[in-house]
Amino acid sequence: MTRVLERVLPRMRPPGGRHLRTFTSLTTAGLSEAILPSLTLIALVRSAGAERSGQVIFAQALASIWFLLCDPRPEDAAQRFVPIEQRRSGRGSALFLRLLRWDVAIGVAATGVGLLLAAAAHLLGLATGEFALMLSVAIVTRGAMASHGASGAGFALADRLRDLGLLRMGCAVLSAGLAMGGLFAGGPLAYLAGQALGALVMAVTLYTRAKRMVLTEFGPASARVSFPSGLVGFSVKASVGTFVAGISDSGILAVAAVLGGPSLVTILKIATAPGRMYANLVIPVAAMLYPRLAQAAVTEDGRTLIRRDLVRASLLLAVVGAACLTVALPTVNDVLGMMYGEQYAEVGTVAALILAAECVRGLFCWSNVLPLAVGRPSWRLAYLSAEGLLLLGALFAADLVAPDAFGTSFSYACGTLAVAVVGVAVWATLLRRIVNGRG
Repeated sequence: MTRVLERVLPRMRPPGGRHLRTFTSLTTAGLSEAILPSLTLIALVRSAGAERSGQVIFAQALASIWFLLCDPRPEDAAQRFVPIEQRRSGRGSALFLRLLRWDVAIGVAATGVGLLLAAAAHLLGLATGEFALMLSVAIVTRGAMASHGASGAGFALADRLRDLGLLRMGCAVLSAGLAMGGLFAGGPLAYLAGQALGALVMAVTLYTRAKRMVLTEFGPASARVSFPSGLVGFSVKASVGTFVAGISDSGILAVAAVLGGPSLVTILKIATAPGRMYANLVIPVAAMLYPRLAQAAVTEDGRTLIRRDLVRASLLLAVVGAACLTVALPTVNDVLGMMYGEQYAEVGTVAALILAAECVRGLFCWSNVLPLAVGRPSWRLAYLSAEGLLLLGALFAADLVAPDAFGTSFSYACGTLAVAVVGVAVWATLLRRIVNGRG
């Protein structure tokens, strides 16, 4: 036992110096982006009721699915291929700017098509006028957010993730303030409009800052550059993988709306809030690991460096997850009842199960970036596809066996925890093979 502790404890030391400041900045930004929308959701549910709130959530879920389908995910390709292109030809800046502009153009085009589809749904009688307007505003919001990922990759490439966290915090506060102001001034539709305006401000801010930082880091984009070999295929697999991953959030809510109506959607949205907060806490770990893993993958001792970083991250997150559950489990019922109303107090049991699932999944949060860093996006796609199908299957099964919305949400939460446990076992088994470059 002593030998085990002597080997494990040194790997559990927290990050220090610049890494700690970056982690703190990104974590605070992630928590802001989880807590502030949760607070605005509380205000929405209390002021508009479960029915209209469910319509807002459903519109947001449909818009998210649409952009998951249309998003080419150039941020993943940028972090892998821009440094390679910089070493090969010195045109890293040109490649990044081309990817960023493509992302903006595709986002604008997808927004236009999405608005046409929303209008067509209304004209064909598939959606009421009010819901079509809600969906249209939600589409504009998601369209403005389309370039956030590529812009964020620019901060990572320039090693300025701390600045990214600070900007995201400021924009989260602005967006929440605009959403709350819109809700109290004009109801649910104005609530969505406030979110859209906040997303547009953030898009412009991130775009201009990322462009400036990359040009400073890699030099001016003095010449055009073609896409490197393998970039398109890499981006396609990464994009499909991200779409499949989105099924576990927006897709689940959309299917829940079909199966159980607005009541089930509202319950699941409330119950997943603590889990989303924890996920936002650990996501910065993956964001910080991605550039480190991508750089290590092309060095001679890359396998050793990768293993060291992943083991250290997992051990630290095991402690963080255990501490989070210790604090949350005894209090989650009372907290949700106080925040959303006594009628939602029993949702705390569902929220506790989903939070536990996120804590288990967080142990291997790096699984979302490791395959990309080592040039194996097919591994990520295969796993996320299996996970998405299992989660959808869990929701359909829960709807069949449960008599009401709460029973369905409870059964689904049990399924999410089981899927998370299986996922950790899978990644523990596959880690050695991925690191060794096989498959």
